[in-house]
Amino acid sequence: MTPAAAAAAAAAPPAAATAAAATPPTGPKEWTGLASMPQATQKSLVDVLNSLREKNQNEMTVVFVGKQGMGKSSTLNSVLNERVAVSAPFQPESLRPLLAGRAAAGFTLNLLDTPGLLEGDAVSARGVASVKLAMKDREVHAIVYMDRLDEWRVTNGDRAAFRALADAFGAEMWERTVIGLSHGQLSPPNGMPYDDFVAKRAAALRAAIRDELRSPGLALPHCVVENGSRCATNGGGEKVLPDADRTVWLTKFVSTLVDVAKSHEKPMAYDPEKVYSSAADPNKKRRWLVPILLALQTAVLRPLVVGTIRRDVKGGKAGRV
Repeated sequence: MTPAAAAAAAAAPPAAATAAAATPPTGPKEWTGLASMPQATQKSLVDVLNSLREKNQNEMTVVFVGKQGMGKSSTLNSVLNERVAVSAPFQPESLRPLLAGRAAAGFTLNLLDTPGLLEGDAVSARGVASVKLAMKDREVHAIVYMDRLDEWRVTNGDRAAFRALADAFGAEMWERTVIGLSHGQLSPPNGMPYDDFVAKRAAALRAAIRDELRSPGLALPHCVVENGSRCATNGGGEKVLPDADRTVWLTKFVSTLVDVAKSHEKPMAYDPEKVYSSAADPNKKRRWLVPILLALQTAVLRPLVVGTIRRDVKGGKAGRV
């Protein structure tokens, strides 16, 4: 090698360094929306998320599930203070899950938005499959089941959605679930106090889930959400609910998710190969009867049928075709 070539080779950066420089870093984006939140909200969110470090945890993953039009995408956007998920009237809902990962102050928050679970009043197979895709190979710390505060009843479609999620992911999923109630900036009918209305709406939904899953011990904490731009604010510019305490809903919402994450030793890991409910695969019910019935057919039924046919043939009773 000539001196010039040797000098050029020495000056050239290593191949690994070149490749690293050419390849952008992967992972969550910087949480830019946090910086434009009110100062009190910023501090509260950072403090509550960093409290997970007590468990040596610097990341939290939350999955939003529910029917169409319940506020899943809007709530994700509100939490991040960024327009990440498409959420607008008269626009078709995406059929694919969306992951938004944001990092701030050494902590990463991953939010997963999923399509609606119903098509009409029936469970959408595509919707359930999309939730499975979102949770595959991912550790989940909390789940938000979104509904609306201004809905009056729990329908058969709602109950079908509760059951479909339990059949697809098992009871553990509901043990990590927070009920999110959107459209929180409302005036209850007939002059009912706001706090009473919220309590009754949450209790009705909670009772329906427990009844459908026959799990009376499910905690199912609830949080009220208001994603509209006309949401009232306090003196510090934080968005508050019209309840007696003027609750800063975003701080309360994230704090409840963190409490759920803390209450479990390990995150939930969905296994696509595992059957979480016998109801999900009726072909596997009572399989233990198969060898017994086969033995009965071989030892008893077959000799009986063959003997009857032979007697009929010998007696001239066999038909001709």
